[in-house]
Amino acid sequence: MKFNKKLVVLAAAGALSAATAVPAMAFENEFHGMYKLKYFISNYETGGGGPILYGPTPGKPVADDTTQNLKTNNYFEQRARLFYTAKANDDLKLVTGFEIDSVWGDYAQSGATRNQGGALESDAVNLETKWVYLDFKIPGTPTRTTVGIQPFKDQLKGIFLDADVAGIMTKTSLGATALNVGYLRLYDNSYLGATGRARGMDDLDVGVIEAKYAVSKDLNVGGVYYLYADSRRSTTPVASAAMIHTVGLTADAKVGALALSGFAAYQGGVFKGVNGVNDNDSAYLNALAYNVAAKMPIGPGSLRTALLFTSGNAENTGYHLTGWVGTSQSKAGVWSSTTGTSTYNESGMLLLNRNAAAGAGTTDSSIVYNTGNGTNPGNMQGLYLYTLGYDATITPKCYANLNVGFAWTAHNNSLKPTDKVTNKQNASNFMGTEVNIETGYKMYDNLTAVVQAGYVILGGYYKNSVTNGAGSAADPENPYTARLGLNYLF
Repeated sequence: MKFNKKLVVLAAAGALSAATAVPAMAFENEFHGMYKLKYFISNYETGGGGPILYGPTPGKPVADDTTQNLKTNNYFEQRARLFYTAKANDDLKLVTGFEIDSVWGDYAQSGATRNQGGALESDAVNLETKWVYLDFKIPGTPTRTTVGIQPFKDQLKGIFLDADVAGIMTKTSLGATALNVGYLRLYDNSYLGATGRARGMDDLDVGVIEAKYAVSKDLNVGGVYYLYADSRRSTTPVASAAMIHTVGLTADAKVGALALSGFAAYQGGVFKGVNGVNDNDSAYLNALAYNVAAKMPIGPGSLRTALLFTSGNAENTGYHLTGWVGTSQSKAGVWSSTTGTSTYNESGMLLLNRNAAAGAGTTDSSIVYNTGNGTNPGNMQGLYLYTLGYDATITPKCYANLNVGFAWTAHNNSLKPTDKVTNKQNASNFMGTEVNIETGYKMYDNLTAVVQAGYVILGGYYKNSVTNGAGSAADPENPYTARLGLNYLF
């Protein structure tokens, strides 16, 4: 172990030799990480992850017989993350992070790829690079810079972009003002298709400006601007070249024991060549989002509540889009509805919306999988999501959280299911109600056993939208999930 550790130190020193002249032995080596194991019992979660209650074809309502008489799935998922930091001093360090995901029994040996390797004899090459970035302070300035593949979460609570990305971010503190400025490159299309153009010309880039001002110790206000610049081309409708400007105001405050937070945001921009015709065939975007949240200590825990709104596209909008656009993986410019990179973790939901904080790894599913509530920028339905929760500390080793949430679509469009009795879209926009609970017991200081359970009562939005085995119109089955887990931090 001593010999291997020396090799790691020497390798890290070599990588940083261009940035520092500190001898290798002066480095501090920090190792930490986590391991999570979860056992799932669910009717809709199948081990694949992504949105539920959409049909097999993206953009279509739920299909017949896919949500009736469902068999209960059960599977184990595990995730390990390993972090190593080579620290020269407080102003210079290299941060790396690696991840290993798998579902027990999936694939092994040569058949395994990313997020696999849990089958017999394992031996899979599935160590993923999560972070690799240099973190340093610019000498003589109040500015700190991170350069490389790094985590980024917008100050709109993640509803625009929450992911690991490659880029350059600067953080500057000037008295009561904090300023973040950065550039992120999400895709270079020359690596994903024969564009015939030089690298760096057909990209998906994000520009970042975030400012926060401390009015007092109990009040912070801020403003954000995000530029989403997609210069790629695609044959997918409303997924080609785009320029989106997202601006917003943020605030958080404490009034006695009451903690308040929220934001209001606007998106404006243009999607060029929406039908693959030419740059004059464009759709224009005007979208809104807002959030208010409150948290108050009561009894042995805290009561919290929150409301999230994102606007949607109404029917027959033509070339005027009004649906909120959160980022999504979009290789070669093709929008993906199954790999979201925007989140809303404040909800506490397990199934109603994508909440990465409640998940374990790659297989968690949800009804509202992206914050625009659609499958591409042209059919975002928007969302009203109201949640209420209570976090209780029962003993120093035991906790329990109880949550309830209600979701509505903001607008009707082609995604809305059809009532098979009336052959018309349902009148109701109410998607459903989720009730869930999470309890945990600290077995050791670093090891916690966790139990999660959630149930969704589907609303009138889904009424009579499927055909059962007898050929009659029926409602989809209500989603449920139960999860047993172990969380180890070191």
